[in-house]
Amino acid sequence: MKIAYYSVTRQVSRFVKKLNLAANQAVEVSDTLLLSEPFMLIIPTYEKEILQEVWDFMAENSAYCQGIIASGNRNFAELYIYSAKDLSAEFHVPILYDFEFNGTDEDVTAVHSILESY
Repeated sequence: MKIAYYSVTRQVSRFVKKLNLAANQAVEVSDTLLLSEPFMLIIPTYEKEILQEVWDFMAENSAYCQGIIASGNRNFAELYIYSAKDLSAEFHVPILYDFEFNGTDEDVTAVHSILESY
């Protein structure tokens, strides 16, 4: 399963690196990236303006998106992973997992299990 990810402060990049995926299995999202195969989206939590490339990417690629994995900070209470919630609602894609910051070893194991199930 391909991973498409977006990282603002490199927290998500560090998490993706922990997944130890093959070089061609993970791609960084840009508004011009087009995918023609199933993928999982991993994103941080920021205002829509900061994640505009992700929104543009999903507008063109959501048909192939199997699910969203979100990074956030639980200190923000009801705003925790709100970006993923908004994208999920807009593009009808489920949120499959969430983690804080750049994730723990348990988060890596959980995401590997999700990837293997697809």
